[in-house]
Amino acid sequence: MSKEQLPDEASTIDGVSPTESTDTFLSKSGTPSEKLLIQSPHTPSSLHAKPWPARPQRLYKGIRGWRWWDSALDGVLVMLPIPFFVLAAAVATTLFPICFAAITGRAAIKYATWKLEQGTTIGTLEQLMGSRTVASAFTTQVQLRSFNIVGFLIILIWSLSPIGAQSILHILYTPVQATSSVSSVAYVNSRQQSYSNPHSSSSFRQQWFNSLAIEMGSMMIAPSEVKASTMDINGNVKIPYQSSVLASGIAPDSEGWVQISSLNATANGNLIWSSLFGIPAVGINFGNTTFNIESTYMELTCTNKTFESLEGPDGPSGPRINTTFVSTRGPYFSAEDPDLTDPWIIGYRGVDITAYNDTSEGAYVAPQFCPDCLSPDFMSQTIQAGTIAFQEFDGIDPGNATTVFCNPYQKYVESKVFCMKTENTQQCQVTAQRSSSLPHMPSEITYLNFPLVALGMSSLLKNITPIHDATNELQNYLVYDPMDPINVIDHDNSLLLGGGDLPSFLYEVELSDIGTRLGQILNAFVYGSTWNASVFLIGESFEGMQGNLFGGKNASFVPASRAELAAMIQNQTAAFTVPAVLTTHAQVYYCYFPWLWVFLFSTLVMLAGAITGVVFSRKTIVPDYLGFVSSLAKESPWIRMPDVGVNMDGMDKARLVKEVKVRLGDVSNAQGGHPDVGRLAFARLEETTKVKKDKLYV
Repeated sequence: MSKEQLPDEASTIDGVSPTESTDTFLSKSGTPSEKLLIQSPHTPSSLHAKPWPARPQRLYKGIRGWRWWDSALDGVLVMLPIPFFVLAAAVATTLFPICFAAITGRAAIKYATWKLEQGTTIGTLEQLMGSRTVASAFTTQVQLRSFNIVGFLIILIWSLSPIGAQSILHILYTPVQATSSVSSVAYVNSRQQSYSNPHSSSSFRQQWFNSLAIEMGSMMIAPSEVKASTMDINGNVKIPYQSSVLASGIAPDSEGWVQISSLNATANGNLIWSSLFGIPAVGINFGNTTFNIESTYMELTCTNKTFESLEGPDGPSGPRINTTFVSTRGPYFSAEDPDLTDPWIIGYRGVDITAYNDTSEGAYVAPQFCPDCLSPDFMSQTIQAGTIAFQEFDGIDPGNATTVFCNPYQKYVESKVFCMKTENTQQCQVTAQRSSSLPHMPSEITYLNFPLVALGMSSLLKNITPIHDATNELQNYLVYDPMDPINVIDHDNSLLLGGGDLPSFLYEVELSDIGTRLGQILNAFVYGSTWNASVFLIGESFEGMQGNLFGGKNASFVPASRAELAAMIQNQTAAFTVPAVLTTHAQVYYCYFPWLWVFLFSTLVMLAGAITGVVFSRKTIVPDYLGFVSSLAKESPWIRMPDVGVNMDGMDKARLVKEVKVRLGDVSNAQGGHPDVGRLAFARLEETTKVKKDKLYV
């Protein structure tokens, strides 16, 4: 076969036939070491692998010269950065440095191989080959003392590996953001008419007074945490006395609001609740809801306290005086005269407002027992405030009586309520308060100016709590600290049965405390005597609210304006709906663009590295030589490999000689060198001896 007829893979060498095997070629022209390798049991021909090429080859890379897995690897590495452009997720934080190292490290090897083919310095090759990890990129430059543009670029590129990975974590951040929306809340009208009536045939006494008695008794003996809470035991929001709000010293704002969220209702606090019951409200959604409540309550100003003996004209041995200030005949009127076993009695003296209520043209006939039930003409009237007389009997025959005189005033307030509702809890509290701006009667006109309400109170209040073992819980609530339920339950302050320690009596209590506590009881009684009191007492749904000729209008569930609200109050609407602001807190996604640019730039560099690796791999015709132990072994004179297989890269050669045992050891014995001076070389195991610590080596 002539030279012109040789295939591309063959290379003519003088004296060698293209059809001769590698073993034949080496046996003819090889050195003694090469011949020794051929005869060694560790030669490539003795391995269970594909044989070495049979003859010399041209250096060539083309479509036919590329193996399919090389092309597949190039394709994978080029495609690998693309998902990072759309997948900036938490998992990408872990994968990014791994992919970056694989792509950039391979690009460095391919570029170094191309530079080696073109011709370059050893320093440049060391910089490239020694910078295949983040740490080595820095240490290699320091160890080589090569602070040049190549080293700077290497450090810059490898710095993008940790920075790009961390940038993924900072691209998106999810702060909790408050979003406000329009909502509505319905609440019970506390300004509607009372059904209080002392007569045994009245619907109030027959239908729901027993429930009121149970609920009020529960409130009075409730734990101190409940009494101090911003809500009652049914979850209704409590309204504070405006006087306690103003006593805090907090200045009102330009609209008259006094902020009270920082106050408290503990025994030593400034905030004092106006009733045992709170105002029921429904329609509160998940999140934070703010709305305003219009409400009314009676506040008592106690001005005088007297102490007198009940001894009759016949002396201690005669009957005691049963009536002094309070009786069915006055001067302070009660529905019943006090009995010898009564621990206390309450009466009222004031203007009978029903005697003047002739001009009302309301649609509802009876009972119109509420200040807002009156004709608007009364708003300009001046009426003297009535007086409550609460009389306590100490029970020690013939006994003494302590009488406290208090003036009731009807207060009208607007309270700003804040409710926070979650899946498991709901907490509401009044955060600000001001005087009501809606039309209302003078404060001297109270529910007690309607005789049936006052007489019903005097008759039924003493039945609110049972009298047992000379203990009356209502009386104890006035005398002792109501924040301590044990005091309300245990103390025997009437001593009707005699015996026991001498307790404290009403004459020892401050007038202001009596007014506060008695006012809370009276307001709870009025709230519980309204037509739809079941929402106060048992938390009944608003859907059951009904109106009739005697009960006012049905509940309204359409958000009302201020003018509509005033009209509905005048019409004794059972409950009304007001606008509210619902604030929900949710995590929102924000993109931090500086970190996004860092991430995109790092990913682009990684993509450029993948393309660089493919380009220089295609531009290079020499096999991959750098970074393989087989390449080092091929160049060692002590491990001669066949000179053929030039198109085989380092890994191909490594697979063929992977069973050959080598050592970096002393080869002086094989050379017949000086016994005291060794020669360090990379050679086959059988041609070396182990190095010794104190021996000299070249």
